[in-house]
Amino acid sequence: MNERMLDKNHRPSEDEIERFVGAGSWNNIGLIKERLSESFDLHVELKFPFGNNYGWGYKFSHKAKHLFYIFFENKSLTLFTQINEPESDRGRELLNSLSDEGRKCWETKYPCSNGGWVRYRFFDNTGLHDAGIFISLRTKKDIAF
Repeated sequence: MNERMLDKNHRPSEDEIERFVGAGSWNNIGLIKERLSESFDLHVELKFPFGNNYGWGYKFSHKAKHLFYIFFENKSLTLFTQINEPESDRGRELLNSLSDEGRKCWETKYPCSNGGWVRYRFFDNTGLHDAGIFISLRTKKDIAF
C-alpha cells in the first residue's frame, strides 16, 4: 500500500489533498466528478472510513446509494468498490477490455456475495480507463474517460 493520509484528527483541505495526490490525480478526481454528474445526482463527501488503514478519501454516492470510494495516496488514487459478477454481455465485454493490471485487480478482489471488493490504484491518466470500467460495472452505466 502506498502512503495515505492517515491522520484522522486532521481533516485535509482541498489544497492539501491536491498537493498530496499530485496534479494529475487531482485532475482525475475532477474528471470523475464531472462525468458522474452527467448521469447521477452525485454527492461527494470527504470521509475517514474503515478504521485507520484506509485514511481520508471521497465517498461517491447517487442520492443515498453508495457507489465507491476514492482514497488519497501520495501521487496516486485508489478506487475501492464492491462489484458483482457481470450477468450481461455488456458487463463481460467491459471486463474483457480491462488492462492486464485491471484484470489482475479483478481476479484478486476480496470475495463477497456474488462478486467482491475491488481495490484499484491508478496514477495520473494511467489507469483512468480501468477505473472507468470498474465504475461502469458498479453503476451499470457507461462511464468512459
